[in-house]
Amino acid sequence: MERKITIEEEELYQEDYQIRMLKINHPEGLLEIGGRGMNGKSYYDYNVSGKISVKAMYERGKIGNGDIKEFLVQFRSILRTVEKYLLNIHCILLDPEYIFYEEDHFIFAIIRRPSRYMGSFHELTEYLVRQADYQDPECVRIVFLLHKGTMEENYSLDKIISECLRNLEEEPDRNCERRRWKK
Repeated sequence: MERKITIEEEELYQEDYQIRMLKINHPEGLLEIGGRGMNGKSYYDYNVSGKISVKAMYERGKIGNGDIKEFLVQFRSILRTVEKYLLNIHCILLDPEYIFYEEDHFIFAIIRRPSRYMGSFHELTEYLVRQADYQDPECVRIVFLLHKGTMEENYSLDKIISECLRNLEEEPDRNCERRRWKK
């Protein structure tokens, strides 16, 4: 059975370049999207069958440093994919409720234009700080490094992610345990 989520926006639906590009190409790492208008509003539908939201996943357990590393590698890849398709990186939904996980992959939702559902990368790092496994010192170090980087004015997301990944790779002796939660 297909499971969908729908995001409602208080504006008239317009299918722009970004929506057409997503529908035609189905870029890897992004949820499939469908858009429609009704009663002067926009509705964006996403197929989330077989996926679990990051929010639900981390309610069951804490995030470890291996999971942080995997998330950062995949998120950096998504940023590059979004740029490759000339999509707006500021339209990636960064609320943990709209980031999904399936079979070792994080999958992101993107919307036509910036929205109240978006969340910021800084807010996402605050969430990661709260969900970090405080028994895992490397995880704590990385999430605080991420969070600190987003507090700077005009920060570069790519630089912050690269610095965190470099820090993880410079410490090969540290345990990079990846935890995966069952749906």
